[in-house]
Amino acid sequence: MTARSESAPSSLAELAHIVGERYVITGESLEPFTHDATFMEGQATAAALPATTDEVSQVIAACSRLGIAVIARGSGTSLVGGSVSLSGGIVLSLERLNEILIDAGNVCAVVGAGAITGNIQEAAALYGLMYPPDPASLQMSSIGGNVACNSGGPSCLKYGLTADYVMGMTVVLADGQVLHLGGRTRKRSSGYRLAQLFVGSEGTLGVVTEVILKLIPLPKHRATGMVGFSSAHDAADAVARLMSTGYLPAALELMDRGALEIVGHLLPPGFESDFGCALLIEHDGSSADQVQSELEQMVIILGGDDNRIAQSGSEREKLWIARRSFAKVLMAMPKNFFAEDVSVPIGSIPEMLDRVHRLAAETGLRIPVVGHAGDGNLHPSFVFEDGQRDLVGPAAARLFTDAVELGGSISGEHGLGALKRDHAVHEHSELEFNLMRQVKGVLDPKGILNPHKIFPEGPPDGAFLERQPGWREGRRRSEIGD
Repeated sequence: MTARSESAPSSLAELAHIVGERYVITGESLEPFTHDATFMEGQATAAALPATTDEVSQVIAACSRLGIAVIARGSGTSLVGGSVSLSGGIVLSLERLNEILIDAGNVCAVVGAGAITGNIQEAAALYGLMYPPDPASLQMSSIGGNVACNSGGPSCLKYGLTADYVMGMTVVLADGQVLHLGGRTRKRSSGYRLAQLFVGSEGTLGVVTEVILKLIPLPKHRATGMVGFSSAHDAADAVARLMSTGYLPAALELMDRGALEIVGHLLPPGFESDFGCALLIEHDGSSADQVQSELEQMVIILGGDDNRIAQSGSEREKLWIARRSFAKVLMAMPKNFFAEDVSVPIGSIPEMLDRVHRLAAETGLRIPVVGHAGDGNLHPSFVFEDGQRDLVGPAAARLFTDAVELGGSISGEHGLGALKRDHAVHEHSELEFNLMRQVKGVLDPKGILNPHKIFPEGPPDGAFLERQPGWREGRRRSEIGD
């Protein structure tokens, strides 16, 4: 069953009664809630901004009774159209649920779904603690969105993904019932791990309003370096070599020649690189001497043509600014771009990079690549002129099939949303989809939660972009990246 696309005036009055008239957004003011960080344009009737779990429950219960779609939204940083309403309905913005409580005694954080990830990290650091998952959009993205997509980031190589830090959560189900899962206990072996069912579900099974996050001690020392290689293939080979030695860096990031051309001007003096590829490597720990020594050993193992280690906090910071500014610089260019996200086994990174570069040569598209090389998560970005727009869809489709053919995934950390859903058939069997649909049917029998996401609805072909609202306009939305 699919939710209705319209919302009667009486339902808007009911929403205003629940959250307050000020927090029901319609008309021209609704525009910021109709899109995410992609080019897609939504068709929402209104946006509701609840302040509590109880208000979220009441809004969803009302929408369930009326058969109106509910699209949960955090900061709108999705790169797959995950928070765009494709069939009308109500956008449920969770931005007001932004409380952050650091429970240092239990080494965890209790946070509202609208809390900004970077703010959680800063609050934890005041107690000498750390919340490791660090998507490039961490200064903008909300923890609810991170949970919805099981977000990653550079630090996830050593410390793990969002799912590894979710101890508990509060979830509002599709009929408005409130489910409390897990808690502040570190160990729990009692029943199904239902909380993990909602991690990565992209708001299609329930709306997470509060999360309990595991924290860990904040490393006392960090050391960072950059290693240059003549080619991306050589750099990828070096990644596999390092990861097989028993060393585990805190982060190991890749920037190919195209990416270096885009952000090279942001590198600190003395780190400018005209190499075919560079690896940004960071190590952390409790002993400054050990951290420095082990980083130097890892650099030797990588065996690049050039290596430079940051000699100050300022140099280290500038290295990371360059890496994290990739998408921001792209947005400032007079070009169109389409950011992608695939994941392959570490040993397949060289072949995947070779295929990306062949794809660029064959299509004439510019496809710079950055990525979390240590865990095989690559982010090729298609940079193109208006006249090349028709080439992008088929090129992205080929990127997906290449990743799956090499034993990987079409999405490492962005989710499927609307833009990747049709291509998920390359990765998941019909049996898997049937089971997923059964779970969806149990938790959301009316199909009101974020409809038209995750599950395929069309052929997995190069025309998937052409079928999306707003693709021809190609409007770029916000300063986020991979």
